[in-house]
Amino acid sequence: MNYEITKELAKSGHQLAVLLGTQQHCQLDAASLVQRMAGQLEVLAAVLREKTKRSDALVAENTFLMNMAARELSTSWMFHKTMLGAQAALVCVAQGDIKSARDWLEGTTDEAVAELPDSITVAGLQPWFDSQMVCYDGKSGFLTRKQTEDAIRAHCPTTEASQRELQAKGVEKFAETQRALIGTPSKNDAALSYSARAANGFAAELRKGGAA
Repeated sequence: MNYEITKELAKSGHQLAVLLGTQQHCQLDAASLVQRMAGQLEVLAAVLREKTKRSDALVAENTFLMNMAARELSTSWMFHKTMLGAQAALVCVAQGDIKSARDWLEGTTDEAVAELPDSITVAGLQPWFDSQMVCYDGKSGFLTRKQTEDAIRAHCPTTEASQRELQAKGVEKFAETQRALIGTPSKNDAALSYSARAANGFAAELRKGGAA
C-alpha cells in the first residue's frame, strides 16, 4: 500500500514541477496537485504509524520469546542433570550404598528453586510436593504442551497475527493458481472454482484465528 502511495507522490511531484517551471499562470492546477499530495502524505503517514506500532509490538514480543527460549533451554539442561543424578542414585540404593545415593541426589538439587523446610517430615513431603506443582493458572498440577502454546500466544498477539497473515497469503496464492487454471483444457472448471473459494474461505478463517 505505501509503495503505491509513494509512486503517486513521485508522479504528483513531477507534475507539480512541470507546472511551476513552465506554466506559472496555472495556479489552480498547481494548488490541486499540492492538495492531492498533501492527502497522499497523510495516508502514507498513517500507514507508517501503523507499521511502526506493529514493529514495536513485534520487538517487545520477540524479547519476551527470547527470554522464554533461554529459560526453557536452561530448564531442559537442569532436568537432564536431575535425571542422570536420579539414575546414579538408584544404582547406589540397589547396591546398598545410601551415602553415595544421598550425595548424587544432593548434587541434582543444587539449582532447585523450591527449598524444603528444615522441620519437614516424611509425612509432610506429599503436601509440600503438591504445593510446588502448580501451573501458571494456579489450579492445574501439570502443564501440557497445548497449555504452554496457548499461554505464549496470549502474550504475543502481534506475532500470532503476523504468522496467521503469512499463512493466509500462502493459501490465497494457492487459490489464485486454481482460478488461473479455469478454462484450460482437460480441467474441471467447477472443481477448480470450488477449490479456490474454499481456499479463500480458509484464508479468512486463518486471519481470524479460527482455523487450525
